Amino acid sequence: MTQCGTGSWASPRRRTTTAPHTARARELWEAARAEAARGTPPPQFSVMLDLVDAMLTAGESGPEHAVPKLACALREAVRKRCSETIRATLVDRAAGLLCELDDARRAARLIGAGERWRRGRPRPMPERAQVERAEAAARAVLGPGRYAAECRTGGSLTAEDVLRELGEAGVLRRA
Repeated sequence: MTQCGTGSWASPRRRTTTAPHTARARELWEAARAEAARGTPPPQFSVMLDLVDAMLTAGESGPEHAVPKLACALREAVRKRCSETIRATLVDRAAGLLCELDDARRAARLIGAGERWRRGRPRPMPERAQVERAEAAARAVLGPGRYAAECRTGGSLTAEDVLRELGEAGVLRRA
């Protein structure tokens, strides 16, 4: 396994030790989804519920099962015209999961896309810490020059380009 997938945030041991918390979080997510279905939540609320679902799936089953859910959430965010900041949050999380899958090149591209979509606005915590870990891991695998080049390439990606990147990663399944 390359360095991109070796952070403590990516370890199977961590998934095991957080299993009770993940189970409780899944229960709370299901309750939130049911409550949301009773009304008309704003689009970003539904998209962020999809993000939580993907991250819970990563904890339950691994990143290869979560990335397709994040891709669907991004597709929905575009369709519902959510802000670029919401889209960037989804892409940042996908970058972290791609690092877990040892795809440092695509992770760097997604980090670059997220940076551009945020238009200089800082990432909030804990997203910032997660992206910093993904950046460090991808930089360690790619080297500083190639990492910077991949980020620059990512800075020009559209949402459709990002979805294509996820598809090319081999983890995007047709729903």
